Amino acid sequence: MSKKRWNHSVQQLAVGSLLAAAIVQPVSALAESVPTEQMSAQEAAAPKEADTGSSSALARMVPLRAVAEAIGAEVEWDAENRLVTVNRGINQLSVKIGERNAKVNGTTTISMTKEAAIVNDTTRIPLETIRQAFQVSIEWDDANGLAIDPSDLTAAGSHFIYLLQSGQFQAASRMLSDKLRAGLPEAKLAGYWTGNTGILGAPKRLISLKREITAVQRNALLGYITEKSTPLGIAVRFDANGKIDDIFMPLSPAGNYRVPEYDKPELYSEEEVTVGEGDAPLPGTLTLPKGEGPFPTVVLVHGSGPNDRDETLGSYKTFRDLAVGLAANNIAVLRYEKRTRVHTLKSALHPAFTIKEETVDDAIAAVHTLQKDRRIDAKRIFVLGHSQGGMLVPSIIESDKQKSIAGAIVMAGPSRPLEDIVLEQNKQALAWAKEAGQPTEGLEQQVKAMEHQVALLKDPQYSETNIPKDFALGNPVWWFDFRNYRGGEIAKRQSTPLLILQGDNDFQVTPSNLDGWKSALSARQDVVYKLYPKLNHGFVESDQPSTGKEYALPGNVPSYVIDDIAGWLTGKN
Repeated sequence: MSKKRWNHSVQQLAVGSLLAAAIVQPVSALAESVPTEQMSAQEAAAPKEADTGSSSALARMVPLRAVAEAIGAEVEWDAENRLVTVNRGINQLSVKIGERNAKVNGTTTISMTKEAAIVNDTTRIPLETIRQAFQVSIEWDDANGLAIDPSDLTAAGSHFIYLLQSGQFQAASRMLSDKLRAGLPEAKLAGYWTGNTGILGAPKRLISLKREITAVQRNALLGYITEKSTPLGIAVRFDANGKIDDIFMPLSPAGNYRVPEYDKPELYSEEEVTVGEGDAPLPGTLTLPKGEGPFPTVVLVHGSGPNDRDETLGSYKTFRDLAVGLAANNIAVLRYEKRTRVHTLKSALHPAFTIKEETVDDAIAAVHTLQKDRRIDAKRIFVLGHSQGGMLVPSIIESDKQKSIAGAIVMAGPSRPLEDIVLEQNKQALAWAKEAGQPTEGLEQQVKAMEHQVALLKDPQYSETNIPKDFALGNPVWWFDFRNYRGGEIAKRQSTPLLILQGDNDFQVTPSNLDGWKSALSARQDVVYKLYPKLNHGFVESDQPSTGKEYALPGNVPSYVIDDIAGWLTGKN
């Protein structure tokens, strides 16, 4: 980690670079952390299993503010009316001093075993009232603080964020798994948190809580409004022992995804699967056609950034569209969460994390997962890569030592090095700003900074073992391992059949990249090319020139793209 750096100005650089938006991650702040003064032992008490069944707890009076804030709630005091209001997610608890009835969301009444009272300037109410109002499995005592039932993921997750935000990094560290804590000790945890919240904004109000269970982890998905009045989503991931296994932020807000017309659930089934083995497997979804197998199957490989299994982008879910569309054509599909999304911190803490660990190895693991399933035709397993995933298709084929991949599909795959694409995107953002008559000083600085970073990458005197001091794009090992990468140069000596698809309205990976593939593979006779008018980077139609703004609008992969892929896979095209 000593080689990782974080530069705020360069983070702004990547704002206009959607292809590589998550390569520049503030997790690099892990290397610049400093110890933070700890709170009192009572405040810093780590959560333990709660004795929620105790009868004495029903009448136990606890400090309302301390308990509520410890599970992420926001507390307000109305002195004139002697009223305490507590907000957590969609639930609100209102308690009036001297009364025994509390209100939840203004309508539901909770009869308390004792009336609310002020003791030593602290409002105290029965613990059971807090449990009922916010549906939490917690315990509290004034000596040891909060205890949480391990099964209450959202309570544990929101308490963890509370500890981080209140500077109680020692207590927060005790909630981590042994392996994560070894790589992320207290000081680095502090640096990670302050580095991220300094850019994204510190959580202020908890507005949503969701529990998510996958084949690999149990997750608390928390939504906050920050001090900057912006939304911030955080995933706190737990292992089977109830310890925090990883953290992912920021979660993108949910878009307005629209189910495509060709999605016919009666034609397929879906099941949760695990891709890979060891201590960092990935959760995935296998979409199987109804009927008798074995089925030809496609493995979907993500583009850049910490993508989910659907490859959600705004209101698009390109991979989900492909999965249900191909299943309706009697083709199975395996899609999975990307490593940098599920094991974010562990990936960042890896001393030699490269594109191989990020993408290539997991694609091969997915192929091997399918080979073990009798419902899958092991001789007809294909790989489909989108964007950066498409760029890496030749590397995936090269790593397929068992020759298990029958063919591969490249969708919007760059044929030029990634650093060149990122620089091109920044220049395009500057050109748009000039055309719109907007201020360009900041964008001009970004372009100059990116030009300097690309020049460093291109300079042969630098390498993974000789990093320039002013390199600021994130993990230098990742970048210097991947620089000057051209998939076509690898694919020209391969014989695995390819289908290469490109949208003609793609500003992220422009149509000129298709020409790059054609030029590199001109000697091969087993490659099919297709250019689609109107399709943008998400393979969704847009009548206007794509700028990325249209990603917020509902849209799906057209059925004719599904048909072309299915036809090629089955030999009809």
